Parts: sequence; C-alpha cells; structure tokens
Amino acid sequence: MSKQLSLEEVIFNDTKKALKESEKLKLSTLRLIRAAIKNAEISKKDKLTEDEVIGIVANNLKKLEESLNIFTKGQRPELADKAKKEIEIVKKYLPEQLPEEEVEKIVKDTIVKFGFKGLQNIGPAMKEIMPQLKGKVNGKIVNKMVRDLLGNTKN
Repeated sequence: MSKQLSLEEVIFNDTKKALKESEKLKLSTLRLIRAAIKNAEISKKDKLTEDEVIGIVANNLKKLEESLNIFTKGQRPELADKAKKEIEIVKKYLPEQLPEEEVEKIVKDTIVKFGFKGLQNIGPAMKEIMPQLKGKVNGKIVNKMVRDLLGNTKN
C-alpha cells in the first residue's frame, strides 16, 4: 500500500536528490519554491492544502516567466537561458495544462450558468471560473477569453 506523495513531499524529496547529485540550478530553484511554501505556511499558521501548494508553484512559474521576458528585452541572454531552464524545472511540478478548447468550454458554461453579460461582469465571472482552473491554465488566458466573450454579449 504505497501512499500518494503530496506535491510538497515530492519537491522536498527532489531537493534532497538534487543536493546529492550536485544539480545546482535545480537545487536553487526547488529551494526557492520550498521557501515560498514555508512562508505561506507560517503566515497561514497551518499546513497548506495541495491546491495552495500548486498555487505557490504556479505563482513561482509566473515570476520566472516575467523575469525571462525582462531578460530577453534587456538583451541579457545568459540570464534568459537560466530563467528558461528554471521554468522547465518548475513546470514539472504543475498539473498538466488544459487545452484551450476545454478552458473555453468551462468559461462559456460558467458565463451561461450565472448569466453574466457585459464587461462589468468580468470580476464576478473570473471569481467563479478561476477556482475551477487554478494551476491548470494561465490566468491571463482565461481573462482574455472572458473579456472576449463578455465583450460580445449585449446588456
């Protein structure tokens, strides 16, 4: 009877493995994620749920992607390469990203279910949609989809 390891345990075990195998980049990347998890646990004063850990990893990925963008614009190829490698490491710890068609179906179903119409309902629509998609898709993609769909509906 093997118990399924939580994402936090997998990250901890992989950190130990990276330390033993002297994988410096992977080790530093995983340590940053573990530190973010620990900080969140301290501020929450309780263990994090699996979804909260996924949210932290996704947030870390978002920061790395922003860094990559900045390094690319700033013409710093060595830092951009490092950020690309870190992004690849972090992506391994996130659930598989949903295909765009599936995301669009969830967005459309939610908009119809709650009867959202017009751009003034973007906030409430996102509030209903994002918990279903947390960590499975980039929020910017969902926001653009919601904007497009609500922008095409009349009040």
